[in-house]
Amino acid sequence: MTSLMSHQTLIMRVFLLIAAVCLAAATPPSPTPVSLEVAVQRPMQSLYQIEEQASANGWTAELAKTAGDIWEGVGDFSRAVAYWELAAKLQPDGVVLTRRLAQAYLELERWSQSVIALSRVVEQSDDNWAHFQLGILQSVYDSHAAAEHLNLAARDPLYQGVVTALLPAVEERSDLVRAMRIGTTLATYTYWPAAEYVFQYGASMTPVFPEALAYVGIARDQQGKDGSVQIAQAVALAPKTAQVRYLEGIHFQLTQNSDASLQSLLLAATLDPLNPAYAAELGTTYDRMGIAVSAEYWYKAAVTVSNNDPRFEDLLNAFYQQPSVNIITATPVVTLTPAALTPSASPTPTLTPEAPTTVSP
Repeated sequence: MTSLMSHQTLIMRVFLLIAAVCLAAATPPSPTPVSLEVAVQRPMQSLYQIEEQASANGWTAELAKTAGDIWEGVGDFSRAVAYWELAAKLQPDGVVLTRRLAQAYLELERWSQSVIALSRVVEQSDDNWAHFQLGILQSVYDSHAAAEHLNLAARDPLYQGVVTALLPAVEERSDLVRAMRIGTTLATYTYWPAAEYVFQYGASMTPVFPEALAYVGIARDQQGKDGSVQIAQAVALAPKTAQVRYLEGIHFQLTQNSDASLQSLLLAATLDPLNPAYAAELGTTYDRMGIAVSAEYWYKAAVTVSNNDPRFEDLLNAFYQQPSVNIITATPVVTLTPAALTPSASPTPTLTPEAPTTVSP
């Protein structure tokens, strides 16, 4: 009898052991966290590992965020955003993740999605950066909401100067004038992506405003993008508009084409000979090219036509303070006529024998 009971106990132990082994085999192993070192060195292997874990156990916010970060690291921003969106759905109250997603939408120029994500950010954390971005995005179609967000952003000293300059422009009644004033203000403060967005809004109006198109091109150039298409379109629409030709000259400067820049700037000065900014830009261009006599001539022209505006006087004085400047000079007073400003004419003034031959810096 005792022998029978011992035999049954042994069978039960074997049965339980086999059951435990089977259960262990059926239970998936705990997911191994993706190593940061592996993710950097072997991103595709890390992504495969993440997909395997998600297939076995389902997606988590952390897994999706990590996958998005890896795709960002290999330069595929669109795929990165897709995973960050999944992570945000799984963790809707994640402030850092929502802010990152808003940044991604801005970089991808998905404006409507940017507004939604940024609105969530300010609800979650009252973020000054998000208020500023919302203010810019809404400035072209909702002045009241834009002003509210910009004023809140100005709590941060980083935004106080640009917000102070923007607020009068935001209140402008004309859609086109508002867009151009906001865009030029943002350009002045070197917020080039935001400036491109606003100028593009101005360029989208009917009839097309060539100057807005040209400014889009400049804003793109400043970001390392290709602005040549917008510049060419603007010139085709308004070949005899001085500001368009001036911006074309700036575009050629930014793309390292000095000769083309000079011709465009000369044409701008011909079309609008009383604009001191065009003369000053010609002075800077000649100075950069090492043609000091012509640079001095155009700096003086800027001072003359601006009625001795201190800003242009400062440019001329700064030019004279360069150690390399020791040049033949024209008489101090420069008389400009449209004929003297034609691109085919020599920009160097005629010297008389009585004129001084050197200028001391």
